[in-house]
Amino acid sequence: MRAPWAAALGSLLRPLLVVLLVFAADGSAGPPVSAGLAAPPAFRPCALRAAPGLQMSEGFPAVRSSDYAHSTGGVRALVLFIDFSDAPADESPSARYAEFFPAVQQWYARASYGRLHYHPVPVLRYFRMPRPFSSYGIERGYGWPVHRAMMRDLVKVVGHAVDFRGYDMVNIIATPNAGPPADETVVSVTWTGGNAATTADGTRLNRVSVIYGHDQAGYRVLVHENGHLLGLPDLYSMSDFSRTDTLAGQWDSMSLDWGLQGDFFAWHKWRLGWLSDSQVGCVVGAAAVKQVKAADPPGQIFHLAPLETPGGRKAVVVPYGRATAYVAEVRRPLGNDVQACSQGVLIYRVRTDVETGDGPISVVNAHPSTQACQFSSDSFNSLNRAPFGTGGRFTDSSAGIEIDVLGKDPEGGWTVQVKRR
Repeated sequence: MRAPWAAALGSLLRPLLVVLLVFAADGSAGPPVSAGLAAPPAFRPCALRAAPGLQMSEGFPAVRSSDYAHSTGGVRALVLFIDFSDAPADESPSARYAEFFPAVQQWYARASYGRLHYHPVPVLRYFRMPRPFSSYGIERGYGWPVHRAMMRDLVKVVGHAVDFRGYDMVNIIATPNAGPPADETVVSVTWTGGNAATTADGTRLNRVSVIYGHDQAGYRVLVHENGHLLGLPDLYSMSDFSRTDTLAGQWDSMSLDWGLQGDFFAWHKWRLGWLSDSQVGCVVGAAAVKQVKAADPPGQIFHLAPLETPGGRKAVVVPYGRATAYVAEVRRPLGNDVQACSQGVLIYRVRTDVETGDGPISVVNAHPSTQACQFSSDSFNSLNRAPFGTGGRFTDSSAGIEIDVLGKDPEGGWTVQVKRR
């Protein structure tokens, strides 16, 4: 397994969450990345393809991988609780469960506009792990061998007491007194794509999120981790901590999940099937527009409805090259973004050829010399005022793209014009 982040970051820095993927039961890393990207189908010219072999590419797969849970319809999540001899549970499993539910399923219901029905099924007892917490070697970014050993121990302890069959994911919630406090380091982790253990009823534990401590993100730590089980990547930088808030900031729970703006980007909602193609504008280059009937012509004016509310057109996608696109969407302090301290047209760049944790989405900062909402955290506020307002203009001259914000309507939507050569 590749190291999820540099150990040198240490616990002095605000820790972030990590997803680790394995593609075989022994934790091997899977096939190498292909040199090229397949072109999107002609009727979906803005649905950029995922890079083959890339961990959690931001692109659209031709066929959704069985490594991930389905993202529409009903999703059943088994919720188990564990403690350790050197960290016995000091609160009831019901109280621990209430830290996350019903908030998590309500969050996903709002984010998906009712297209994802999250059904948690708790087993309200603690399963005592057979070894003390200190013996497992659990630390930030711990590896596949540690996770596999834990899951094999858990399977032995649970035995036939739980029927694992019929669940799309498993959430394992540790007693919060196991390990260091979450304000010192975060060790919550998600594993998908490899079988860590097989239960007594023959179920493979291959889609698992493990939660530790009382995270400052509250229930959204589980929103973030379960987002990985749906196939979404980490948007913060795993290797360059100083860039963490300058990539996607607090505008998506797959980035800084303790921030003010907690919804998913429109690009993510489109990939997950929560937005239809008709809700996403698509502007290709002038040279290609005659060949792509599904695209909107350059210079088109779009009315965008707030991302946080159902209905309406939610985004405009402007691709350039096979692996990169700009996206414009409207964000307001509503729904999952109710605590947002700024609003307007958010513009960001998506790259489908970039690994999880390496910056696959980068938000364009409309106000680079200012910060806002410093109260949201001690730092990491550089993008809180990123949205463009009326009269704002974004230009990428090398890509031949210009996006103008024309104004806001009384219903809270915004009008933009996209020009490109």
